[in-house]
Amino acid sequence: MKITAGQMKAMKSAPNSAYGLILPEFLFHSNRMEGSTFSEDELFRLVEDGHVVGDHTKDDVYETINSIALFDHMVDGLGSPITPGMLVEMNRMLFAGTTDEADGFTGHYKEIPNRIVGSRVQVALPSDVEQGVEDLLGWWEGSPKGPREIVLFHVRFEHLHPFQNGNGRIGRVLMLKQCIEQEADLIVIDEAHGDEYKSYLEIAQMSFDGEAYGPRELSVLGEVLERCAARFARKMGDLGVPRLLPPSL
Repeated sequence: MKITAGQMKAMKSAPNSAYGLILPEFLFHSNRMEGSTFSEDELFRLVEDGHVVGDHTKDDVYETINSIALFDHMVDGLGSPITPGMLVEMNRMLFAGTTDEADGFTGHYKEIPNRIVGSRVQVALPSDVEQGVEDLLGWWEGSPKGPREIVLFHVRFEHLHPFQNGNGRIGRVLMLKQCIEQEADLIVIDEAHGDEYKSYLEIAQMSFDGEAYGPRELSVLGEVLERCAARFARKMGDLGVPRLLPPSL
């Protein structure tokens, strides 16, 4: 399912549009992978009328509300290049009001070496992050942009893991931004494919040799992401989203 930047922005500004179906579908699965306890219905209620229902921690409530603001911020910035400042602002927005913010871990690159929980991947050290981000963004701006490059950017970003927390959620928002801007099928990583996404992302990261990734590792991860895109398209079709899209702008 493809949606242009103009269509997404038009839907965001319009009441009762398909935006209210697309946003919670994306956020539910992305946040769930990071341990959020919001159900689909609870998240839809939060998006629809601003009510928080259910039993959740304070940080989960703030991060979920912030993830909605982050998604909106991404849509507002469609067409703008990804910059270090944009990444830092995304991290700051995601954790506003949380324990991470109170402890000084947000709004800047990581200062303490971190890891991906449950993964063998050795991510970048804090001393390597600033140059690593500059190299990644420079490569993206100068590269031909297609589905393979979107996958490669995601793998490289997650391998950098530039922030103390929130790297997965920010990385998936960036991937959606790139899909919209390149008019590619929207990648929404469904919980049904969550385990294989994490497994093949780890394999792709483990194959990093400083310059490139093995084509096989990337292609298998790409196949998982294609299945996620197809599942998202089917779900949106069942909800009647295609007929709700405004004319392409």
